[in-house]
Amino acid sequence: MAGFLPLWLITTLGRDSADTFFYMGIIFAALFMLTAGLLYLFSWERHMPGGVALTQAAPTAGMGQAFKALYRNLFSTMRIRAFRLHLGMYLGGYISQDIFNAAFTFFVIFALTGSMAIASGLLGTMYIVQFVAVIIAINLALRASPSRAYQIAAASFAAGALTLIGLWVLGIAASSPMIWLPIILAGLGRGALNYIPWATYNYMADVDEIVTGQRREGSFAGVMTFVRKATQAAAVAGVGFIMQAGGFVSGAPVQSYDAILTIALLLGIGTVGMLGFGILVSTRFRLSPATHDVLMTEIEHLRGGGRTPTSPDAGRIVEDLSGWRYDQLWGRNPVAR
Repeated sequence: MAGFLPLWLITTLGRDSADTFFYMGIIFAALFMLTAGLLYLFSWERHMPGGVALTQAAPTAGMGQAFKALYRNLFSTMRIRAFRLHLGMYLGGYISQDIFNAAFTFFVIFALTGSMAIASGLLGTMYIVQFVAVIIAINLALRASPSRAYQIAAASFAAGALTLIGLWVLGIAASSPMIWLPIILAGLGRGALNYIPWATYNYMADVDEIVTGQRREGSFAGVMTFVRKATQAAAVAGVGFIMQAGGFVSGAPVQSYDAILTIALLLGIGTVGMLGFGILVSTRFRLSPATHDVLMTEIEHLRGGGRTPTSPDAGRIVEDLSGWRYDQLWGRNPVAR
């Protein structure tokens, strides 16, 4: 809807009509409230065994101490090896999309001699393909591993971006049927890249638990959201500055060759470069359904008073995921202090 609805409203009511933006605001505000309402209705607190809530009241602390504890909790998440690698994959997949999104419409209009309507239609189609890609990614992540699924998705997205550049080099316009090939490739990759990090995030608290002996889901979600917003703002602003430096003139009906080349390089090198970074990080990320089973077994072992790993292989897996020696696990470290 975000891809198609604005175009339909602009076509029907006109770009210069204030009613266009008014009705668009009403429709999307209603959708946002519906989403938030569903979240409220279908979410609940997790409870400890025996009926003790995780949100049990804590001793009263001063405002300064509360903020100090909050930020200590947030920054300590970076001391969990699996989360650092997960964050690298997350940013590689999402920043590549920020760069692509910022450059795509300009690339279609000025490099592929398309129009705003064509660019909007291509983006809308890409979003539909992304929806289908999530279904594929769910099965691939469960049957193989999140890292392998991530690598396949990143390769598909990169192939789509490079194919777009290839069409420009060959002088093929956006109106050609060949444009659908890179759109489908990019959509398949983007959909999976959107799904995999947040599906894998669910397991970060388990890795953290074996290190700290605590459950800190909120801290990891907070760090991911904060880092994401900061890097998104930087990526979009960076694309704008680079385009301007390359000779792009805002509002001009025609751009110079240097400006178009800059847009093409951003779409190609910028997108693929960030995807390459994510793939490189993913080769060191070894959390999978099999290693997670080992992790949960070791958590129960430590909860029962164990001090040594149940097997040498289990010890190596847990140390690789956590980044800490086995004798430092279960709170015997400074991570959550």
